[in-house]
Amino acid sequence: MKILVTGAAGFIGSHLVKELLRLGHNVTGVDKIQYGKNTHLKQLRLSKISHKNFCFVDIDINNLGQLKGSYDFVINLAAQTGVRFKSDEIKNYLHSNINGFIAVCDFCIERNIKNVIYASSSCVYDDSESKPYRENSTNILPKSLYGLTKLFNENYAEKVHEKNKITFIGLRFFTVYGPYGRPDMGYFIFADSIKNYKTIKLHNGGEMLRDMTYIDDIVQGISKAISYANSKEFPINELFNLGRSEPVLTKQLLNKISEELQQEPQIEIINVDNESNFTHADLSKAKSKLDYSPATSFDDGIKSFLNWHSKYEQN
Repeated sequence: MKILVTGAAGFIGSHLVKELLRLGHNVTGVDKIQYGKNTHLKQLRLSKISHKNFCFVDIDINNLGQLKGSYDFVINLAAQTGVRFKSDEIKNYLHSNINGFIAVCDFCIERNIKNVIYASSSCVYDDSESKPYRENSTNILPKSLYGLTKLFNENYAEKVHEKNKITFIGLRFFTVYGPYGRPDMGYFIFADSIKNYKTIKLHNGGEMLRDMTYIDDIVQGISKAISYANSKEFPINELFNLGRSEPVLTKQLLNKISEELQQEPQIEIINVDNESNFTHADLSKAKSKLDYSPATSFDDGIKSFLNWHSKYEQN
């Protein structure tokens, strides 16, 4: 199949592209490689992808009209990520997550593309009840601007699906981690800070639970979603949790990294109220319909990340 992946130089996108190529697909990846934040890491991720069936185009997702031809699938992973932001960064969320998603949908309508998979997030859920999040029964109440933009994507996809008979599968990702990951994520910050003797600002005493999900399991889930969409005779619009369903406390995450590095962290406790107290994926629907089955344990995943991180530091 011909597949377009937006955010192809990102963490999840770059891992997904390699898997799609391994499976024999023709892949076009788009991303905006700009100077500044994470440019080096984006370039490093792309440097690991070398295949005759891969074409990379350096463009903003708001300019997809510059691409030629059509595709069997569009997988939209491009986004301004993170629940913490500065006031001058709000425009980035609107540009990528709102206008960018609309542009992706418009592109699919114009090119008669009938299959779209897009990244949503566990950040859309209400965390006031201490039980696993279920797609169709847990209340939706984002605490962050990022979560609100992902909820917008879900609602907009529903409208486009109804009007244009396009299949949409939204994947609510739960705390994805692993090699070539995002430097703004807790596990990455912990590793960097411990190694460089920097003080770690541990939110809410490390008592927040996170459903840590290894990158390979997320990629497996996306691949399963492609197969699921292909199996349907009529257009569908569905949402799925992709997590591991074994949340860990952030202080346990910090302790695990500290233990592996054999170095004590320097900690400052700060309180925040704009982040979820816990995330916990109910995987019943993903297991039943997608045959999704996360395989990487927390311990193995952290060891894999730290092994990569030790080499990354030397680049």
